[in-house]
This record gives sequence, structure tokens and C-alpha cells, in this order.
Amino acid sequence: MLKSKVQADNRYTRYVDHPQVLGEVWGSFEAFDHDGWRTAIDFVARESSKYGFQGDIYQLYAEKQIKEWHSTIKAGRFQRSDSLGFYNLDGASLLYQLPEQGLSFSIYGGRPTRQEDVRSVSGDWLYGVDMLSQQQLNWRNNILPIDLWLLRFGFQQFHDDHTSTRLTLANTISGEFKNDFLHAYELSFTSTLETESGVFEQVFMNFMLDITEGSRISINYSLYEPKGFFPTFKEKFYSQYYQGRQDLLGLNFDQQLTDTFSYHVGGKRAARKSEHDIGYGFDMGVKSNYFRDLVVTADFDMLEFGKSSTYNMYFSSQYSIGANSLLNLNLAYSWDTSPLYGKNRGAGTELKFRYKLYSDIFLDLAGSYIVNSRLNNEYLVGLQATWYFDNFQAKVSH
Repeated sequence: MLKSKVQADNRYTRYVDHPQVLGEVWGSFEAFDHDGWRTAIDFVARESSKYGFQGDIYQLYAEKQIKEWHSTIKAGRFQRSDSLGFYNLDGASLLYQLPEQGLSFSIYGGRPTRQEDVRSVSGDWLYGVDMLSQQQLNWRNNILPIDLWLLRFGFQQFHDDHTSTRLTLANTISGEFKNDFLHAYELSFTSTLETESGVFEQVFMNFMLDITEGSRISINYSLYEPKGFFPTFKEKFYSQYYQGRQDLLGLNFDQQLTDTFSYHVGGKRAARKSEHDIGYGFDMGVKSNYFRDLVVTADFDMLEFGKSSTYNMYFSSQYSIGANSLLNLNLAYSWDTSPLYGKNRGAGTELKFRYKLYSDIFLDLAGSYIVNSRLNNEYLVGLQATWYFDNFQAKVSH
């Protein structure tokens, strides 16, 4: 796959009134044979008005699958994502699987390097071990049946100016009820502990209860910090998005009323910076695909933190113009109040258009503009061409 993009935006220069213009080429290539060998390279080359020329290799590795040993060996530069962020690892990994027992073991090590625009780390070295168990239990119980059980344990040690150790534990159970008033459930938990400080770097818990196939109640809790520096267009109009560490507790109800219409409603509690900085809010929304080629969603959410508050409305539509083209239109409006900058009103528009030029070549045109009453305005416009080499067919319509 090869991507070429030209883009203009003010993400980096929003408060100095100097727009940035950039052109870049992304490449992703894979080659493999029937003997288990695979090689891959991902790279980017960029020229921008702010930083000049930049280039980097994100992945360059060779991989060998040894079927008789149920193992896969990888060496070179490859990407990883965990509580440290999304980063490149110059090193090697070994994956050993016992498919009949539902077990797998992974060992990795090397030197981590930071990836641009992502909160991650660079260090001297790190190594770790991951163990995964996936068991089909089919344990029938009238109160809590368990069909599937997943368990993962991870150990990781990172060294830079100091050494830190992280332990990760994840557990998921799910099952279907055999009665008339409940359908199915899933309960999951993931946590990462930094042992030296005794601080949990991230915690995710989620409980989903399907009353029927079309009605779901969910309770979720998360403690984390976003890894990306730049929020998406929708995240800018989403009350619970926050560039910092926070914990969130949410209660939601989703229902599919018909084959073409669904809605959701929920409440949330958010805590930031300290246990005294706590806010409450709710959200609601609808989705319709009544017309075959048109999908429409509308959402409202709000969150209040003492003297700070945010209220957001978001409208999204996706229209399949034909077999070769897809159009997305997103509209948003926000009312924000903050002790830092007072009251701000924001209105945004985002337009995306994808066109299949040939069976393996796609063109994407995207643009967004956000007008603010107290803050600087934001904009982004870009044109991208994507060429797939392996007969891959990207989705044009849904």
C-alpha cells in the first residue's frame, strides 16, 4: 500500500496565525511466501512549511513462522501498543502457541523509540513477557453461565535513566442465558500497575448485559490518559475527551427499536487532576439507516465541573453516492464555560469524500473548519491518494 497526501492545517500554529502546509508519502509493503516467511516495511517522508523535510521508518522487520514448533519469530523494527503508548521497538519477539490448549506465550525485547504525535517513550531498552489463555468452557449455570474465558498476564521492564516494572492483568468472561428475561452478558477487566510507584497507569472495566438481542445495559469504568496529542474532529466536541489523566464511570442503555433505528442514553461521572475535581453529565443519541444508502446519527452530551461546563451537539451523515463514492458530512456545535477563557461558542463542519478511481486506487478529500467565539479558529484540508498492491478492496459503502 502507498499513500500520498497534501494537507494544510493550523494544528501546530493555531495561536500564532502561521498556517502549516505539508506534503507526505506513506508506504506500507509486505511480502510473504508459503514457507512462513514475511517481511514488511512502513515509512513516511514529509515536507512541511514548519519543520522542513522529515522522514522515518516505522517498521522494517522479517518474520518466520515455524509451524512444527507452533512458533513465530520476528526481528527488526516493529510497532507495539501498551501502557507506555504506541511506539517502535528495535528488537525481536518470539510467539509460541498451543492452539489445542488455547494458550500462547510471547517474549519481546529491544530499544523503544518514540513515534511522532503520540504520547509514548524512548529509552535504552525494554523487555517483556505476555501470556494469554482463551478457554471455551461452556459452563451452564442458571445464575451466571460462562461460555468463554480469556485471561492475559503481562510483565514488562523498561530502562532509561531509571528502571521501571509494569504488570498487566486482563480477564474477560462471557455467556448466554437460557431464560426468557435475559439474553447474554460480558464482563471484562484490564489493569496495568507500575510497581515502583504503586500507581495504576490504566484501568478498564466493562460490564455489558443484553436484556434482549436488541437491548443492552452497560456499566464501564476507565482510568487512563489519551496517547494522541491531536483529537479527532468528533473528540473536540465530546465532553469526556480530556488531554490528561482522568477516571470515568458511565452507565448506558442502548436499544435497537427496528432494523433501521436505534437510540442510546447514558450518564457519567468524571474525575480529573484530584479527587475534588469531579464532574457529572449525560449523553443521548439516535441512529437511522432507513434509507438504504444513507446513515444518519445525532448526539447530545454534556458535562459540568463546578465552574466549568461543556454542552455539545453532533450530527453525522454518511451517503453512498454510487458504487464508487462515499460522502461524509459532520456538523457540531458546543457551549463551553471555563474559568481560564470564559464562555466560548464553537461551530464546526467536517466534509469527507472517498472515490474509487480504479479497483486498487482510491482518492480521499477531507476538510474541516471550526469557528470559536473566544478561542482561535481551527481548520484542516487535505487530499490523499491510496494505491493498494495486493488486490485489497477498501470499503466504499456500507
